Amino acid sequence: MDQSDVVEETLLLAALIQDEQQPRYVTAYKRRREEEGEFHTLYQQLRQHEERFYIYFRMTIECFDEILYLIKGDIQKEYTNYRKPIEPAECLAVALRYLATGDSYSTIGHSFRIGFSSVSIIVEEVCNAIWKRLQPICLPEPTWEIRERTISSFQDVWRFPNYLGSIYGTRVAVKCPDKTGSAYFSYLHKFSINLMAIVDHNYTFLFIDVGGYEKNSDGGVFEASAMGQKLLNGTLNTPRDRPLPEQNEPTPGVLIGDEAFPLGPNLLRPFPYRQSRHGKNKHVYNKRLCRARRVVEKIPLVF
Repeated sequence: MDQSDVVEETLLLAALIQDEQQPRYVTAYKRRREEEGEFHTLYQQLRQHEERFYIYFRMTIECFDEILYLIKGDIQKEYTNYRKPIEPAECLAVALRYLATGDSYSTIGHSFRIGFSSVSIIVEEVCNAIWKRLQPICLPEPTWEIRERTISSFQDVWRFPNYLGSIYGTRVAVKCPDKTGSAYFSYLHKFSINLMAIVDHNYTFLFIDVGGYEKNSDGGVFEASAMGQKLLNGTLNTPRDRPLPEQNEPTPGVLIGDEAFPLGPNLLRPFPYRQSRHGKNKHVYNKRLCRARRVVEKIPLVF
């Protein structure tokens, strides 16, 4: 036996020993995650091309790194003698890729060389960590000062007085939740949930409510939501009543919505077309209200 044969047998023996040390539940394609997985190959290349990185993850490299810095401590796993944990950066990449594409767990798992159940756990953990760290920063509870600034800014930008925000509801297609019957079944013959939001003059979210039944109208979803209840019982941090321009009588701040919402002391909607076409004042009111409401309709809420 020459030297080359000895080297070949030694390498083969080492490979067999390493294979025996691998947990039996780790399939062949998962063992090569660090060599062939999408994170360890494509991700590193995308970081050299910011434009492609944005297309792939729907965010810039700086935004990715900032989110990773904020949630790293929440998703970091401990090293053990049995396996090396998935790094926080890879977990974030898996979750963002799922959110950006809506691909199935099996598709994401095959791409990143990760188990399907592991993908589902990673997505849930990362989403919870993002909400925990970013909600107080990006979606804080509006204070009285924020409300005052919103009213003043909206009057300057859109010429609509006593404005608290624009409200709008849209449908997000989902798989039928377990044991819900037809509660989430829509007239479009698919299952969906209601996503409702209140947006200020600068296209910034003030409130969101997710999970309303599809069979309920936008008005019914709003009344049953936490923000609707706060508006009704007066705990929404609304500013004090103030007169409209060139008026003396105090008027409350209002949300503005479309015809799907009920008219109320703090909620305005447009006049029906048959009424507005016969009155100039009503027509002007509808025009200004619809112009102000576009701040929420221009935001891409439909997924």
